[in-house]
Amino acid sequence: MRKIYPTFFGNENIPGPIILTDGIEENDSLKLSTDSYEVFVNDDKVGNKLLLTQTDDPNDLNDFLENNGFKNFKVNVVGNSIIIESNERPHKMKEILSTYLNIR
Repeated sequence: MRKIYPTFFGNENIPGPIILTDGIEENDSLKLSTDSYEVFVNDDKVGNKLLLTQTDDPNDLNDFLENNGFKNFKVNVVGNSIIIESNERPHKMKEILSTYLNIR
């Protein structure tokens, strides 16, 4: 939400108040820059997930893992970290995610 600052001038050329704003709008759905998340599998960092578009989401990794045959895993987003917990072929999961995150 913009903050509005009414300003009054004592000049006959300016008949009323002028409204100035701080230029900042709170809009969480607007993507202003690239968001980056560190990705961990069982406490081992495998790379960084960059959100390049407004439709990118940290939870996109759920679909990616499922499409690669993984079923038993849990994804938690905590701050700027994506933490994946799995006992299902964790070495293979780390390898696939590392490759995916490096090419994106």
